[in-house]
Amino acid sequence: MQKHDKSNMQEVWEKLVGFGIKPMGSDNLQRAGEYLYQVMAEICDQVEIHQYQVPCWEVKGWRLEDQNGKEIKSYLFLESGSSEKFEGYVEFAGYHRVWDMYVWRRYKIVDAEGRICAYITVRENEGAIPQMLFAKSDLPHFMVGSKEEAILKEAEKSRALLRGFAETKINKSGYCRNLSGEIGEGREKIILCAHYDTVYSTVGAYDNAAGTAVVLETARQLTQYGLNKKIEILLTDGEEFNLKGARFRAAEERGDISFVLNIDGVGREDILEVWCGPETFERKVRAVLDKSKEKFIPRYICPPPPGSDHAPFYEKGIPVCMLTFNDQGILHTPEDIIEKSKLRNMEKMVRLNLELLERIGVIQRDTN
Repeated sequence: MQKHDKSNMQEVWEKLVGFGIKPMGSDNLQRAGEYLYQVMAEICDQVEIHQYQVPCWEVKGWRLEDQNGKEIKSYLFLESGSSEKFEGYVEFAGYHRVWDMYVWRRYKIVDAEGRICAYITVRENEGAIPQMLFAKSDLPHFMVGSKEEAILKEAEKSRALLRGFAETKINKSGYCRNLSGEIGEGREKIILCAHYDTVYSTVGAYDNAAGTAVVLETARQLTQYGLNKKIEILLTDGEEFNLKGARFRAAEERGDISFVLNIDGVGREDILEVWCGPETFERKVRAVLDKSKEKFIPRYICPPPPGSDHAPFYEKGIPVCMLTFNDQGILHTPEDIIEKSKLRNMEKMVRLNLELLERIGVIQRDTN
C-alpha cells in the first residue's frame, strides 16, 4: 500500500477549519468550496461545481431564560421559526423524532392566552447541540441538554415562566454547491464522498473537515493505483440541512453507481461505526474490516441509519457504506477543533479506505 502524505492531508484539514463556521449558504462555505475546487483540480479529472438555488436558513441570535433572567443553555434547531419575544408556562408536549434515529422528550411554552409560543426538545443523556428540525415549525424550537431538563420540570411543577427570543431568517436566493471530480475511466463507478458544510455552532474539525480531508487524501493516493472502475469524488453541501447536496446528486443517478462510500466524521474514539446495507454488501465490507491489521473496534449497523449523505443513495437501492470514528461528546459544538488525536484516526481512515477499495476489487496495486 502506498504511504500517504500526512502533511498534505493535515494542510487541507487545517485550511478548511480555518474558514470558520460554514453553514449552507454562507460566505465562509463558498470560500471553502473555492479552495476545495483548487485542491480537487490537482487530483481529479473533470472537476465541477454543481450549484442549486435553495432557500437557506440563517440564525442571528437566540436566548432561552428562566423567570429570573438566568440563561438556560440552548441551541435552536436548524430551520426553527422566529419570535421577537415570548413568555409562557412550561408543559410536557410528548416526543420529538429527530433524523428517524432518536425520540426525545418535548415541551411547549404556552402563553397567558393558552397559545403555544415555542417548543423545547431535550437531548437525551447529552448536552444541547443544533440538529435539523423536520417538524417544519414556524415557532422557535430550542434544544437543551439532559441536565437542563430539571429546570423545565421544576418550572412546569411551580408554574414558573420561561421567556426568550429567536431571530432567524430565510435567504431565498441561497445556494447549495456540490463539488465533483473523477478518477479513472469506464461507465460503472463508485462514489467516495464527504460533506464540507457545518452547523452554525462549530468550525467542524471532526464533522466534517476531517472527513473531507480524508476523502481528498484517499483520492490523491488512488492516482497511484490501477482502477477497475471509475471513482467519483463527491464533496457535498447541505448535509446538515437534511442532506440537500446528496439528495440533488442522488436525483441525477443514472443507474451506473456500484456503491457509495461515505466518510462522515473522524473523531478521537477507537470505535469505527460502519453503517452499511444491504446485508449482501455489508458482508463484503465486514470480510475486509474484520481481517484488517488496523487497530479499531468495529460497530456494524445494518440497515444504515439515515443521518448522513449515503441515505439518498440507499433509498434508490444503491449499496452504501458510511464510516465514522464517532465523537458524540463534541458533535456540533464549539469544542470540535483541531486536535492531533483526530489526525491519527484520519491517517488510519485513509488506509482503511484504500484497503477496502482494493479488497473489494475497485482498485489494484500498480506494478509499473
